[in-house]
Amino acid sequence: MKLAIHQPEHLPWLGFFNKMAQVDTYVILDDVQYVKGNYQNRNKILGTNGEQWISVPVQGKGRLDSTILDMQIAEERNPKWRRKYLNTLYLSYRNHPYFSLHFPFFEKLLEKNIMSLRDLNIEIIYYFADFLDIHPRFLKASELETEGNKSDLVLSICKTLGADTYLSGAGGMHYMKMEDFEREKIEVCFQNFTHPVYPQLHTEEFIPYLSTLDLLFNCNQADAKKYILS
Repeated sequence: MKLAIHQPEHLPWLGFFNKMAQVDTYVILDDVQYVKGNYQNRNKILGTNGEQWISVPVQGKGRLDSTILDMQIAEERNPKWRRKYLNTLYLSYRNHPYFSLHFPFFEKLLEKNIMSLRDLNIEIIYYFADFLDIHPRFLKASELETEGNKSDLVLSICKTLGADTYLSGAGGMHYMKMEDFEREKIEVCFQNFTHPVYPQLHTEEFIPYLSTLDLLFNCNQADAKKYILS
């Protein structure tokens, strides 16, 4: 069984789904520390004036070691954030060819009044994955009996689930303890993803590393799948 693990980022980029498309089981790493200023509550989109951040206001439990699972949407401090979020998407993508196909999902999603950042991100991840016809078995790390940090945590998850192959992002080369995986007879592969160039509006030169949302608003389903798997 081939396994990948990743934090539940907000509106993930193309490489997130490229890795997901290559495995049998995908573990959502929701019980690690929340990092302010990372991609856990925000990502980049392409607006009429260039790339910009779109974010969800969050609050933890007042601890420095709050996990992604702990993070709640800061609704009381930002009562109009949902309207602002939708308006940002609308103004940025209303003239794109597939806007009407995907925008209703976000309208309905934000009507649900979800308060957990993790749950909000997972709903978006599942929607993107389903549209791209990517269907691994999804599991949450918080529901598994595992231990350790970084390489040790990855190994623990692999052993718990009986994986014989682990697909790591390129960043794993800097912290993976390869000898531990060799001892457990678990093959480690590293993702090799080259960002594709797809049609974009609002720019003369292609801008990479945006949210997958940008791809979906610009391309039909067949082309989007092709770009993800490239």
